[in-house]
Amino acid sequence: MVSRSFRRRLMGTQTIQLESPEKRRVFNNFLRVGLGFGVFLVLGTILLSIPLASSSGEGTNVFDAFFTAVSAICVTGLVVVDTQTHWSFFGEVVILLLVLIGGLGYMIGIGLVLWIFGRSFGIRDRHLMRLYYGAPSLGEGLRFMRSLAIYALGVQILGTLALLFMFSVVQGMPFNRAIWWAVFHAVSAFNCAGFNITGHDMLLFASKPEILITMGLLVFAGSIGSAAVILALFNRRIKMSLQVKLILYSAVILIACASLLFALFEWNNPGTLATVGVADRPVLTFFQAVTWTSGFSAINLNFLNDETKLFSSVLMLIGGAAGTPAGGIKLATVAVLFAGIVGFFRGQEEVAPFGRRIPKTAIRQATAITLIFLGLFLLVTFLLILLSDFKFSNIVYEAASALGTVGWSTGITSGFNSSGRVILIAAMLLGRFLPIILVLIMFRQHSRETFRVQRDSIRLG
Repeated sequence: MVSRSFRRRLMGTQTIQLESPEKRRVFNNFLRVGLGFGVFLVLGTILLSIPLASSSGEGTNVFDAFFTAVSAICVTGLVVVDTQTHWSFFGEVVILLLVLIGGLGYMIGIGLVLWIFGRSFGIRDRHLMRLYYGAPSLGEGLRFMRSLAIYALGVQILGTLALLFMFSVVQGMPFNRAIWWAVFHAVSAFNCAGFNITGHDMLLFASKPEILITMGLLVFAGSIGSAAVILALFNRRIKMSLQVKLILYSAVILIACASLLFALFEWNNPGTLATVGVADRPVLTFFQAVTWTSGFSAINLNFLNDETKLFSSVLMLIGGAAGTPAGGIKLATVAVLFAGIVGFFRGQEEVAPFGRRIPKTAIRQATAITLIFLGLFLLVTFLLILLSDFKFSNIVYEAASALGTVGWSTGITSGFNSSGRVILIAAMLLGRFLPIILVLIMFRQHSRETFRVQRDSIRLG
């Protein structure tokens, strides 16, 4: 309680009591979202460990169930047991629900939690949603979140119908199996999870371009975000923001470069692209490139060349767009960092791609995020090297997959001991929630400097 005196015209001075506003902690929203995910994670672990969830009718080891639940809710796709053979239909349903919660819940989690707790959206909440989700303006935060949810559900429904037609009509699969495979893989693909129930990932469809293209488009729609698609296609009256342009252009360039490198390094590899005919290899190459955030693969990743594993690890660390189920450093972050580097070599004082100036604060933030992710990646890789004797390139590939929440693996996940699996679990959780934490840290109010310290010069290079 504080006292304040106000001088009102013609009425003298009046003293009133004002209540001090309660300080809102920076991480309140994140703690609510984290608590919600934690509840689902515990519940998913319990459900996956009961005998009903196992195809053998025996209970699953709690640690294996926990690893699977973390991988599902973090939409990663790394597994220690085969999804198709180990889990029953009930277990697959639990995994799919965790993927849906981890994907859609992550996309609209902050707004959803505030709504559940009966909170109104203040200026800080709306600005935070605009900063992370890419809403066009503060006033359109709620409306854009609703559009985001409709977009996510609509794309998954359309993807399910398309895959159902492919599986049942084109492939002649029994309808019961076709509809479940369609629902499971459409949800898993859009949410960039990489979980599959085929038993052999997408290898069964390596020479089926209609299925690979459908799956690839679902992954692409989920990884670039609804902001890019909605503003680019359905809302032309709103001028496309710089962030959306950076996402779209960087995604197209990334897919083009990845396709070129995949073809260059793997075209004649008898264990990967050369397993199909020459006519089917371009589509297979495109599929491997466009699923860089999901973990789906139509080739045996164990036979990849080391150079392919290296640039694939870079792709996994880059990830998709902010506010999407995809993990990683994020496309816009890398684009801002690249624009800053180009501006530096051009000697430009201001960085302005597409005629729009990028604040210097954004460049510093992009640099900090990139260095933090690279530092974590080196730490995870180092710890996995200490705790296993796998090939170095496979460990690098696994570490990037876990931290980028992708799910690509050369098959060594189940070979790690308990300590190694704990490191992978920690990497998946950090890869899932670290972006939100960094956004909240960048968004928090900083105290103003009362004075400036003396400036000095530093020699670089």
